[in-house]
Amino acid sequence: MAPISQDKTKAAGRNALLEMAKAWEKEKGKIQHAIEAYERVIGIDPESKEADEARDALLEIAKRFEKEGKKYSAYYLYQKIGYGKEGMSKRAV
Repeated sequence: MAPISQDKTKAAGRNALLEMAKAWEKEKGKIQHAIEAYERVIGIDPESKEADEARDALLEIAKRFEKEGKKYSAYYLYQKIGYGKEGMSKRAV
């Protein structure tokens, strides 16, 4: 039974980190903290539902950066979440 309990603990940790990232995203001047937290969630377990949520959040941040004219920051995030050089037209499998 230990592995199931450990899985629940890890999921709770990923979820807590995800919630922290969401909170930072809403605070002015804390977007870099949010990005790093989202990236960490993905790094912990790329196949988890929390990682999917983190990728979606990073995609939205990248779109926002692009609209704000922050092309390099948007490009960096697109690369981190698996979008090709063309932006959203190509997603890595």
